[in-house]
Amino acid sequence: MEVNPIDMWRQSAGAWIADQGDEGDASRRIILDPALEPFRSTLSGKRVLDLGSGEGRYARKMSAAGALVTGVDPVPEFIERAQQLDPAGDYRVCRAEDLPLEANSFAVVLSYLTLMDVEDYVRAGHEMVRVLAPGGRILLVLISNLTSCSEGWIKDAEGNRLFRPVDRYMEEFSMNLEWRGINIVNYHRPLSAILKVFFSQGCVLTDFMEPLPPADHPWHAEEHRAPNFQILELMKLPLA
Repeated sequence: MEVNPIDMWRQSAGAWIADQGDEGDASRRIILDPALEPFRSTLSGKRVLDLGSGEGRYARKMSAAGALVTGVDPVPEFIERAQQLDPAGDYRVCRAEDLPLEANSFAVVLSYLTLMDVEDYVRAGHEMVRVLAPGGRILLVLISNLTSCSEGWIKDAEGNRLFRPVDRYMEEFSMNLEWRGINIVNYHRPLSAILKVFFSQGCVLTDFMEPLPPADHPWHAEEHRAPNFQILELMKLPLA
């Protein structure tokens, strides 16, 4: 019998919370959080929706910068943990595809490594735009679309990385991922498909990044050849 992806997340919640700790995994600490720091510094006094907030790690960081954060996640165990760590925070159990939130009510919507976990990303994208105020920003932190359709590096006999093949890029498909006691479903979509969702709803792309570790970090050479992450900033155009 096929397992519901949300149930898989619920079964993996304890392992995920342990794996992330207080500061997140290495990719978040070394690559993504530093890349997002200029964004975080602009949030004071703004209403921010953290879509797929998990156990609340980055929501707490944004709150510490003065943001007025609402965190939503479909996994009750994550929301319970977020509320334990941040009793004054606003955390709610709900799905990205059906947000019980008012239209035009947030200045910023952040999706931090979330959209690839959402089965109906089109509906979720429409919901993100609906709750965003005109002139507001959406920030999508994504696994690179090239990475998500690659099975890893091809190596020579000595273990040196030769190249990373890409296949089925224009298809949309799911994949089961398992590591350190976590067993979940992710989804690959071409970047054009993701952008179309937001462009069709009156958004424009205002920034695009492929963040890397610091130049002196051991990961830099590999990430420079094939970066694992993308960060997209979109703006919802003001009403004419």
